[in-house]
Amino acid sequence: MKAYTLGIFVGIVVGLILTAVFLKAINKDGKMKTKYDERQKEARGKAYMYGFYGVVLTNALFLVLSSSYDLGFLGLSLYFIPILVGVIVQVTYSIFHDAYVGLNNNMTRFIVGMTFITAFNLFIGIMAYIHGELFVNRKLQGPFINLLCGGIFLVLSVELAIKKLIDAKAE
Repeated sequence: MKAYTLGIFVGIVVGLILTAVFLKAINKDGKMKTKYDERQKEARGKAYMYGFYGVVLTNALFLVLSSSYDLGFLGLSLYFIPILVGVIVQVTYSIFHDAYVGLNNNMTRFIVGMTFITAFNLFIGIMAYIHGELFVNRKLQGPFINLLCGGIFLVLSVELAIKKLIDAKAE
């Protein structure tokens, strides 16, 4: 196994461990699993379905584009972008159908955690850009995925703020 491949694998494992710790920290009861009511579960099911369609359509688009263009410049992000699109679709649907925030979530901890995750990912991507490591041989490198992750957390924050404003106005 190449060192680069091992590094990606270790990064994924560490990310999953940190995700488990984060999930336990943001829930009031200290459990990793977020609790949802029946209406939220139904809406989340639809959100996952739409997210799946987002992944499929993005992959189909890349398939069509790759028949005319070389998408190799995207590097590993070629495989990550469809996942990202699916997550954005799922999260957006969940937020605007009141199915994102669970019954046992501590929103203050959630916001602090998301702020840290956003800043960390954007920092890695920006530093890679500053040091000329974002593109190597005209191909996007791993830190571009960090920029994408930072971007998705920014989108999430904006959507949550918009939803909060909509709810406040409705009251």
